[in-house]
Amino acid sequence: MRPINSILAGASLVSAWTELHHAPFMNKNIDAIVVPGTYTSHMHTFFGSDAITNVLPTSAELQTGCYTGDNPNDLSVYWVPTLYHVDGDTFTEVPIFRFSTYYTNSYASAAIPQDFAMISGNASAKTQAEADNPYNGLEWFCEGSDERETDIARMPTSTCDQHLEVSLLFPQCVNPNNHADYDFADGNEDCPEGMVAIPQLRYRVLYDTKLVAPNGWSESAPFQLSCSDTSGDGYCFHADFINGWYEDAAENMLLNGGGSYDDGQFIAGEHGSVAVEATCTATDQDPDNGTSDYYTSLERMGKAVNVAEAVESGSATETATVDFTPVNTPALVMAEASASTAMPTSYPTSIRPPTHTLSTTSRTGHRNKGAWNSNSRRTTGQKFRTAATNRAPQ
Repeated sequence: MRPINSILAGASLVSAWTELHHAPFMNKNIDAIVVPGTYTSHMHTFFGSDAITNVLPTSAELQTGCYTGDNPNDLSVYWVPTLYHVDGDTFTEVPIFRFSTYYTNSYASAAIPQDFAMISGNASAKTQAEADNPYNGLEWFCEGSDERETDIARMPTSTCDQHLEVSLLFPQCVNPNNHADYDFADGNEDCPEGMVAIPQLRYRVLYDTKLVAPNGWSESAPFQLSCSDTSGDGYCFHADFINGWYEDAAENMLLNGGGSYDDGQFIAGEHGSVAVEATCTATDQDPDNGTSDYYTSLERMGKAVNVAEAVESGSATETATVDFTPVNTPALVMAEASASTAMPTSYPTSIRPPTHTLSTTSRTGHRNKGAWNSNSRRTTGQKFRTAATNRAPQ
């Protein structure tokens, strides 16, 4: 490995943060958390450690992989649904300009546990109401713009001057006796009873839409997530994480947000004290199974029986815009206020999606979801944008 210049900027230890960038290394129809052992997921784009297949890995197993981030102490794996540009029958992957993860320890009292996995967002959402969560901060917008759609989980309806951006926060509370039980803190940053606060993770994804849509767009954005059946909605955006931080570095993150280096809050550990470039090349560790092809992934999900014929006949768009709930797989409704989570029966007992159901009576600070209107969504989105701006450079 060879050192590279750190891009991190200084931050107060009172509200410490660290930012990491990760290159994508694989698109594939797997999800080791949601549908382990199968090749029936919608397409995902993976970042971080390449020691990931359709089998749920431990932190130690991830730490044997080749990583695509810039901190040798972090071999976590991160993934999001793949985004495509839709042009008639053709679905073209939208290149990712930058994928960043942010960790903040402002209210944390415990390190991120080893062998810990979590998800955020609602992969089944088709409307703003289904996507709504008062604490995950999901929003699509144009980089550098303060304008938002009324539905903030919908993609912008006019061309971005810079990059198309999406941001999402993860739960930051976990049951120390059962890491499968995790949730968001409330508006007062209080965790549910029996849970402790860990550093909070946020994803920020910038898409290079100009490469696939040089002429721009108006009205509905011509981009579709692999979990969706409609261009431009963005509601089903979700994110997965499996912890690959070495334990000593995870403790350092908790204690001071990093090594207190002048060039920023770098999370130091025994595997490195400066940002580095990996000398290995991350690859698919199970290349003979699964697929990276969008239409083939639909077939594997049982949702596009005649994809090849549809492409030849010019009706592939109609075939592709179907209900994306996988056949024989319960719909996954991830951490969402006032909603429980349905889990596949084959889900590993060691790591599961959030089981804690948020409600207006579960603990102080939760909002009434029925009253969660566009104005309050916009206010909350602005809160997260302001907090993120204070923590990290944009």
